[in-house]
Amino acid sequence: MPVVTTIEDKTARLSIQRPAKRNTLDIEMCNELKKQLLECNEDNAVRSIVISGETNVFCAGLDIDEMLNKPQEILKAFQEVIDALDYVEKPILAAVTGPAVAEGVALLYHCDLVFCGEHALFALPNIALGKTPLYGISLLAVKSAGYKLAAQKILLSEPIIAMGIINHVLEDDKVLPQTFLAATRLGNLPPKALNATKRLLKAAYLSGTKEQKELEQETFDQLVDGAEMKEAFNAFMEKRKPNFD
Repeated sequence: MPVVTTIEDKTARLSIQRPAKRNTLDIEMCNELKKQLLECNEDNAVRSIVISGETNVFCAGLDIDEMLNKPQEILKAFQEVIDALDYVEKPILAAVTGPAVAEGVALLYHCDLVFCGEHALFALPNIALGKTPLYGISLLAVKSAGYKLAAQKILLSEPIIAMGIINHVLEDDKVLPQTFLAATRLGNLPPKALNATKRLLKAAYLSGTKEQKELEQETFDQLVDGAEMKEAFNAFMEKRKPNFD
């Protein structure tokens, strides 16, 4: 199973395990991740949730083949993962070692706490892939980092550093232990007060995203299946420089 869930000491760990594909998510994995998030939310034995990737990669985005052949289906499946992240009442922590790219970064914007290793890499290469941002990222990036820095990182497809989504940077081998330490601390707090406080914070953080998501989707739909996106993905698969002339 490419999404493996284990529960210990009131903490559920959801591990993305598709190392041969750099932990990219396909439709099946998106459906499973959503299912596990919602089940953890209803499980009284779970007080907090940790999402991690296997073999020093967090998540390198969505499956390339499915993006080329089933773009609408996989984008819908991933949007449902984002919706689940925003719906879950319990704290969600991300433990990041290695790359988090595209939708991998989108996951982090919708988690509550992010712990990363010193060699973690973050990138939103939307434009380079002929895409525009989705999942409220165009608003959340500006909220988290300010317009100028968000514009620099997203328009130039630069690695994301100091974008306001990371809580702690640690030595790589300490990421999971420290994430679980924080999760355990959360698990020992009064659950109703904890979850209610998260709900208040998340409401403020996500304010305005409904309208922004609609604008993002309208903009994205104008480009999906277009020549630029196909050329970008084909060039990536063929390991050549894309030609947008």
